[in-house]
Amino acid sequence: MIVIDEYLATRVVSGDWPAGLPDDELALPASRHWRLLQALHGSRDGQLSRILAALTDAGRDGIRHPHPEVLSVLDPRPLLDEAAVLAGRLGGTGLLVAETLVSGLAHGSRLFFGTERNVGRLLARAAGELDIALHVAT
Repeated sequence: MIVIDEYLATRVVSGDWPAGLPDDELALPASRHWRLLQALHGSRDGQLSRILAALTDAGRDGIRHPHPEVLSVLDPRPLLDEAAVLAGRLGGTGLLVAETLVSGLAHGSRLFFGTERNVGRLLARAAGELDIALHVAT
C-alpha cells in the first residue's frame, strides 16, 4: 500500500496516474482527505480549490466518496495515539504532518507527494529520522 498526499489523490481520481507512482494500492490519510473536502466545499481561492474546480462532476464525487479500488481513506483511529506521541516528540506538530508520518510508518515506510512544496521542512526532517522514504511523483 502506498500512502499519498491530496495532490496525488486528485490526479489519480481524475484518471491521471503519474509516471513516478508505483502500481499499487493507494491510501490517503484522513486529515488529507479532510483538506480535500474543505477545499471542495469551501469558497476559498487556494490551489486545491482551483484543482478541484477543474474536475468533472464525477471527479469531484470521486474525491467526496473515493472508490476503494482507486483510493482508500485510512482509518485514523489506530494511528492517533502514535501520531500524538510523534507530535510531542517533534515539538507539537499538527495532526496533518503527524498522521501522514505514522501512516507512512504503518504502510511500508514511504510517502508519495504530488508537489515538492507539500513535503515541508518538518515533515522531511522527521521522515529522515524515522527512515521514511519520501518521493515526489511528477
